[in-house]
Amino acid sequence: MPNAQLNIWINQEYKDQLERWKREDNKPGMNVIVEELIEAEIARRSGKIVEQQSLPVIREIVRSEVREATAQLRRELRLDRELEQTELRDYLRKSFDRLAGLSVQAIRNSGISFRLAYSAVGKLIGVDSARNIYKDAKEAVERQLFPSRKAQQPPEEQEA
Repeated sequence: MPNAQLNIWINQEYKDQLERWKREDNKPGMNVIVEELIEAEIARRSGKIVEQQSLPVIREIVRSEVREATAQLRRELRLDRELEQTELRDYLRKSFDRLAGLSVQAIRNSGISFRLAYSAVGKLIGVDSARNIYKDAKEAVERQLFPSRKAQQPPEEQEA
């Protein structure tokens, strides 16, 4: 590109600054410094324009990346929750199985104890007395376990 002459008036302090830069950088003339300044300003302004034009595209890229990362986090969280629920379900199942086993064992042992006690009482005081004791004990336990049953029964049954 051919060179063109530029005659402009500027403040004396700006001209002095150009002279200092020329000496510091060992440039052949102030025109080289002025050309560099103009090139830098052109680049800055065109960068600003590019920045303004690319900003919506960059914004959309960032949004899509954030959406993607959020979706990935949700998937990982869902998987973590499913694992925790499975572990909890297994733990509860084992606990309930253990409780059921202990309950069955307790029922079995109480049945054995009942038969042994009933047999011993029957031999000591007689079978009829053992039945009466059993009946009284059964009623007492039912009253303790189900205290509201009497209140729920019709008046005719309560008197009987």
